[in-house]
Amino acid sequence: MDTGSIRIGARRGLRKDWARLTGRTVEVWLLGEHIMTGVVDQASPDDSVLWIAAAGANTRRLFDRRTGYQIWV
Repeated sequence: MDTGSIRIGARRGLRKDWARLTGRTVEVWLLGEHIMTGVVDQASPDDSVLWIAAAGANTRRLFDRRTGYQIWV
């Protein structure tokens, strides 16, 4: 699978349109390592950052594209 592409309508794929993911369950990856899975609470309109909602003992977390985070759905 080409990890640099967006796969619209596919079962699983890398997403670059973070602003459209509010309410969706996503996987957060950094440098090939799975960081967490969670529900997108909010995302910036320019797709540069998103927040994963708090769940259980986990607090709300911010992830930014510039650091290299990738979002998979």
